[in-house]
Amino acid sequence: MRETTFTDNMGRKWLVTLPDDAPDVAASMGPRIGPPPLDELGLPTDIEVRLHNQLHDRGLFTLKDVRSRRTEVFAALQAAFRVETEAIISLYRQGG
Repeated sequence: MRETTFTDNMGRKWLVTLPDDAPDVAASMGPRIGPPPLDELGLPTDIEVRLHNQLHDRGLFTLKDVRSRRTEVFAALQAAFRVETEAIISLYRQGG
């Protein structure tokens, strides 16, 4: 078995496992390692996707990962909201 990443139609990156002889195009059918779906957080879709991808890019796939690397979880959250912060600052610049 090998691990590979695929991106779904919403733009979320998923780490999955595939048999060694399976082509990468089969990745969407492979069992997902993580990150877990974040829809229960109730975030707007664009922020949910950014947070999901930040968790993926930081290698935070399992409970063990997030328990041992809490600062990375916080950093992923900060990065997901950074775009929103810049948008708010830009609005202030336009109005002032």
